[in-house]
Amino acid sequence: MTEILFSESQPGEISYVVIGVRHNDSWLFIKHRERGGYELPAGHPEEGESAEEAAIRELMEETGAEEFDISPVTYYSVVADSEKTHGQLFIARVSGFGDITDMDEIEEIVFSDDIPGELSLPTVMRALFDKLRQIMEE
Repeated sequence: MTEILFSESQPGEISYVVIGVRHNDSWLFIKHRERGGYELPAGHPEEGESAEEAAIRELMEETGAEEFDISPVTYYSVVADSEKTHGQLFIARVSGFGDITDMDEIEEIVFSDDIPGELSLPTVMRALFDKLRQIMEE
């Protein structure tokens, strides 16, 4: 069983960054070429890169975002099979797009009011998307 725990403080070393992207009152989802499902833009911080720097890089590579504001939302931990990994969730409001530079991973981009179809990593992506929607309603 996979469990997602949210935290206001950093629970450990950040292995993942995930970005909820808003554009014209819609959510942006990517369809991952290898995993086959929809997901929020995400990735891993590279050596010496902060979580925010990684989120900005992944946002630009996976969506082509050029004009945007990005903010941290919360930290989270994924507990699965007695292993715990940590991530940070961000939200970005994008007003302008250019070219996607990560076409090896990204099959398509979809704008939607809700999850557009089958998710990659469904437990994690559903929990993070629900958290983003909750934050937007506050």
